[in-house]
Amino acid sequence: MTALVEARESLDYWESRLRTLPRRAVRQRREAREMAGRWRERVHAAELAEYGPGLIGTLFMLLTERRMPMRTQHTGAQFLRLGKIALVTTVAFAATLVTLLCVLIVALLVALF
Repeated sequence: MTALVEARESLDYWESRLRTLPRRAVRQRREAREMAGRWRERVHAAELAEYGPGLIGTLFMLLTERRMPMRTQHTGAQFLRLGKIALVTTVAFAATLVTLLCVLIVALLVALF
């Protein structure tokens, strides 16, 4: 078993453990989060060792395995999560503004008539 395959299996184990542990298991979740971070770095190091750094290594990995490097996948997932939060916040803010505008219009109409 190559170092990359072993590192990916261990990373999958720790990430699935983190997802399946209950919220109240704080210590176990902390351990799983730390171990997933360590294994994510090991996967990245193994990918660099096997495919090389930079754009050439990424392209080679895409051609041979049809997958993005782990660091790119993790960063993309973080951006997606932050984008969802930003979208929900923006929609809530816009809904609040529309509600306030409606209240203002009704108050003006009541004052005029």
